[in-house]
Amino acid sequence: MKTGSKWQKTGYLWITVTGIAAVLVMGFMLLDTNTETQAGQGSGSTTQSLSAQAKTTYKPGDTLNLKADMPLYTQVIGNKVPVDLMGIQYYTSSNEKIKVQAVRGEWIQFQDYNRGELWIPAWYASRESRSLKNVTPQTFTLRPGSKLYLAPGSTTSWTPGPTLTDQAMIVAATKDWYGVSIAPRVWNKESTAYRPSLLWIKAQAVEQQAIVADGWFQQDASQSALAVRHLTDIMLSKKITSKQVKQWLGEPDWKENSANLNDTGYPMSIGQTWRYERADAQFLVTFNKNGKLARTRWNIPQNDRNNVVSDWSFSRSDEYEFTTKITGKSLPITLPWKPIWTNQGDINYTFLQAATDDVLLMKGDDGGFSGFHYESSMYTLDRHSGKKLWEINVGYGRQQVEVDAGRQYVTMYTDYDPDKKEYVDRIRHFQLKSGDVVWEYAPKQKFRLNGITAAKNVVVVDSPVVEGSSNSWLTVLDSKNGKTLWKRKLTAGYELLNKSAEDPYVMYWEKNKLIAADPRSGRTVWSIAAAKSTIDHLDRNPYFDGITRDDPFAAAQPERWMLLDDQWVLVDLNTGKKLAKFPARIGQQFEVLNDGMVLIREHKNGEMYGDYADFTTTLYDAKSGTKRWTLNDKIERGLVEDNQFYVIKNGYPAALAYDTGQTRWSAQNTISSLRYPTNQGSYLVIEDQLLLPMGEDLLVMDKNDGTLIGRVHDVVMGSPEHRDRDAKNGTINRFGDEVYIGSSNGRFSMYKASDLNIDISR
Repeated sequence: MKTGSKWQKTGYLWITVTGIAAVLVMGFMLLDTNTETQAGQGSGSTTQSLSAQAKTTYKPGDTLNLKADMPLYTQVIGNKVPVDLMGIQYYTSSNEKIKVQAVRGEWIQFQDYNRGELWIPAWYASRESRSLKNVTPQTFTLRPGSKLYLAPGSTTSWTPGPTLTDQAMIVAATKDWYGVSIAPRVWNKESTAYRPSLLWIKAQAVEQQAIVADGWFQQDASQSALAVRHLTDIMLSKKITSKQVKQWLGEPDWKENSANLNDTGYPMSIGQTWRYERADAQFLVTFNKNGKLARTRWNIPQNDRNNVVSDWSFSRSDEYEFTTKITGKSLPITLPWKPIWTNQGDINYTFLQAATDDVLLMKGDDGGFSGFHYESSMYTLDRHSGKKLWEINVGYGRQQVEVDAGRQYVTMYTDYDPDKKEYVDRIRHFQLKSGDVVWEYAPKQKFRLNGITAAKNVVVVDSPVVEGSSNSWLTVLDSKNGKTLWKRKLTAGYELLNKSAEDPYVMYWEKNKLIAADPRSGRTVWSIAAAKSTIDHLDRNPYFDGITRDDPFAAAQPERWMLLDDQWVLVDLNTGKKLAKFPARIGQQFEVLNDGMVLIREHKNGEMYGDYADFTTTLYDAKSGTKRWTLNDKIERGLVEDNQFYVIKNGYPAALAYDTGQTRWSAQNTISSLRYPTNQGSYLVIEDQLLLPMGEDLLVMDKNDGTLIGRVHDVVMGSPEHRDRDAKNGTINRFGDEVYIGSSNGRFSMYKASDLNIDISR
């Protein structure tokens, strides 16, 4: 791991995101002109008369070939537009062919289906341009009185200021001209990313020049982070290899397994990501399996002159794999916490479902949604080695998994066969460790089931009476052999209420009554009169991450919050006794904390979604019926440790005093915002370290003051749509000294908690 830094050039950059301006300005004036400077990126077209411009011989309708890597403009540019504010978003691609739509002086216009109306100096289509060659980037100085030109031989020129060459490089040559790349003053504005401009100087105007030395991003290099950003923008493309990147940027600080480089629906492709880390910027370069460049990303922190909405990403308009991310005021350094073992799966997301002494039951999911979900799976790992034991891939169909109370068997319902490529309802009961099928239940009807649940020693099958019917047959199977124990016909509006095979009874609501039935006989053991609620159940909201956080290593609690009438009622599952209750309201969500207290969030206007200011949050002791405190904030993902309460407060990690709700620390000023914190995992405490999956990183903070310590090496997190409960429960878990961490690139690892402190202290 490299340490230390040397900075020789400083600067700013203007960035505007959703109306909030931020500056990262170059600290010097580029031009020494008496003309009016246009405000904004590329604003204002030329006022220079067309008669003063060079004429072209092209006409509308002509088809022209352009060389690659030539700048394209959204409008005609004159010398009143500063050379670093030309608003260039696109460069030409290889062997680009265009059809001339209009000619204006030395400019030609064409239309592109994806990029819209564009202009380019006609010289780039001329025969003379064929002699243009790219050269190794070179710094240079100019002779007094020299000018910059739009293109070789152009009549449009600029008088450069004395500090121009601090951010300009020679990158091309043709005959007696040099092409000069000039970094944009504004790299990003709102949702747009800008590119360096390309202007020209006469060769005799150059007084001195020197090739930019390799090793751009080494800690002892003289290049500023902004200069390196300029170099990577103009030099890196998908044709570049890891060997070339190593020569140019130097040895990376870290090498990691990449995110999945393929879209859902295609086999996973994991490459390698190189991380270059400095205090003022980080650069991530990802290569595919063949060593070709696949993606790059700049991580840039906020500061007093760069105050933008954090956690925002910008992509180059022509290459969506080349991105810049504006983060919090601190960039997380990488921490070398080494896993005991890692399993590399073949589906993106890895969620721990349940554990025994020897086996881990896993869910794999590609994270796709809205037509882009292609596969999910159930599989098991050896807890001691991480070796995969067996797997069932269910394609894009439904899967429901129920582990028996003894955790020796697992029942799985699927409705699609990816091998046959057809919908087939199957219920199979597996031996957890071996994967052997103990029994299989074949539904008699030809239409699809509603699904399954489970209770003590039974599997509950829910099937429509006829296809499309709102009535259902409840069929209860003996989990040992799959034989039917009893059946019951349920009327429209019924609800099945079982959550796991540890539930003592088969529970369902029908005809204004909650019934707990004996699993073996179907006899009613206890019941509660309750009308159907007028409020939609929280579980029907795919973005809600669940009332409880379920521990894969622990048994389920013998009590459960249920929506009865228009109240949330805590019911003792063994007796049916009501232990606590509070009113249910539209726009309300709540979570049960690890000490049993309830955190209730409510929208002030009864809506489900809104800004953070629209919510209040109450810490409620349901069993005593007392409110501890209420805040005008949205508080989520709570974890209680003594009197410290770790939460996501208005999108940011924070710690509250548990007894008063007073904020003890907030990461708002240091760590980027989650903004809409869905699909992230839960907090986990290791000694004085607080771990939280956030964005694509597993962050490590000081639990006492929220200081960002860093990110865990070689862990790629993500945000799988509509898998909030899986992410909350199965992404990161601890059992004693063992820490289990999932990912978004198919990897699942086991760490020793005690090793984290050792590695951080190095």
